[in-house]
Amino acid sequence: MFIFLGNFRCVYPGRKTVHIPSSFYGLYRDVKPRCRRLVTKLARGEALNDAIGADDTVDTATQPGMLVLEGPSPLLGGQPHFHCYLLHYQIQFDGRLNADMVEEIFNASLQTEWGVLGLIAYQSAMWFDPPEKWRSTRYQPMLKACLQFWDSFEREGERYSAGSNTSNNLWNLPNTIRYILANMGVSKAVLKAPLPTTGLAGVVALALGGDDQSH
Repeated sequence: MFIFLGNFRCVYPGRKTVHIPSSFYGLYRDVKPRCRRLVTKLARGEALNDAIGADDTVDTATQPGMLVLEGPSPLLGGQPHFHCYLLHYQIQFDGRLNADMVEEIFNASLQTEWGVLGLIAYQSAMWFDPPEKWRSTRYQPMLKACLQFWDSFEREGERYSAGSNTSNNLWNLPNTIRYILANMGVSKAVLKAPLPTTGLAGVVALALGGDDQSH
């Protein structure tokens, strides 16, 4: 349940909140150049949290908008949203960042909710592709980080968007979690189904050689 206040703000009573860097919040046309400037800072050698200004955050519980994981989309224009995917998407295609820089950004991203959301976005699939290159080094750390923050992500409910003006929960949208799990041998049937009662942890256990996937 959320409560609308003045100036289109909203409050979700009693919910642990996710905080997103203020650089990622707003209209797409404003967030895109901000992220470009952030990538330039990273290319100059600034650490991720320093470049972002990670202490300057927007509380998802007190501001309106969807947590956007894919774009740009004309369906989302004209209203502020949390463009969670955009920085990591831009980093993939910036030739100024060498491999060591990118790896440092990846590891730093795993330490924060907003960083993990950026990597969960399906447009970040190149961070995990090709599987033969990254399966042994990035897959398990990413899954561990997802599990660490999953409760917070789930508490956002149906607030995620893959570019649509209708929102959904995080698991139901295209995401790199399912891409990783598929490349670790989890069946399509499991990945297309709603999460089991054991949650994401139950599906991750399958990838790590846990319970039989037929259950």
